[in-house]
Amino acid sequence: MTANHRYAKAESAAWTGLIGNACIAAVKAGVGVSTGSKSLLADACRSASEAAASFVSLTGVRRCRQLGSPYAPVPASRGRSEAATGVIASLLLMIVGLEIGISAIKSIADGVDDAPGWPAAAAVLVAFLVKEVGFGSKERGLDFYASLAALVGTGGSMLGRPLGMHLLYYLDPAASLIIVVIVFSSGYRVASASVMRSRFLEVEPSDLSELKAVVQRMEGVISIEVLRAREHGHYAVAEVVISVNPRISVLEGNEIAKRVREFIMKRFNHMTEVTVHVEPYDPGYPYKTNYDSTQEHSTTLLQ
Repeated sequence: MTANHRYAKAESAAWTGLIGNACIAAVKAGVGVSTGSKSLLADACRSASEAAASFVSLTGVRRCRQLGSPYAPVPASRGRSEAATGVIASLLLMIVGLEIGISAIKSIADGVDDAPGWPAAAAVLVAFLVKEVGFGSKERGLDFYASLAALVGTGGSMLGRPLGMHLLYYLDPAASLIIVVIVFSSGYRVASASVMRSRFLEVEPSDLSELKAVVQRMEGVISIEVLRAREHGHYAVAEVVISVNPRISVLEGNEIAKRVREFIMKRFNHMTEVTVHVEPYDPGYPYKTNYDSTQEHSTTLLQ
């Protein structure tokens, strides 16, 4: 299986999860509002959080596909926008879940006089079967137990009518509280995953122009082969590969690297770590001009 085929398969699965969970959440929310089922509304919020998780997964897969590797550095602007989207979506879902939880607590405190209608239990059952058949997994995750809690809440409260047991009416708001906890757990998981992905972002090449110019002017540096930096919160780490005169000793090359590292960290206060690698300059490159290939002897930097 080629890399493109794997990415296409993963992207298709993420799209399926996103669209499927979004549709299920919409149906649950509509039926929950019409029937007054607290547990179904909470489960709709939980399905929406699963859709948000699928969206975060989708953005990650598409980014890896475009960059060619899951380990490729992520441009800072793109990484921040992806992280912000995931965090905002998670916070909104957690706020909605909190509102549903508060409403459920008030219902329990004020007393529940009736059970939700049968469409609530039917919607939970149909959504549960669709998830098991269409998105079946060998592992039982939190979504399985949330759907089970919603099914017990709606179905159990409905049994209160024929059995004449009004206490069963409380199963619906009680189940919603359990689901709200799961919603908070899912929201936190999505938000933390988004934040973790944004911790190591590639600094844009345009932002490295000053750093590149400074290193290029330093004594002993013929050219800069590689220059990249990654953001770690408010700070950054840099990796530099420089070319030096191939006729100097290893000790002199290391001395140049040491001076480059110390100068960068002193000049750019936000740099917490700088790694400098030294390579011998290849005079075959036509665009290098600060090295004389006809030079037989050169004064060493340590003399």
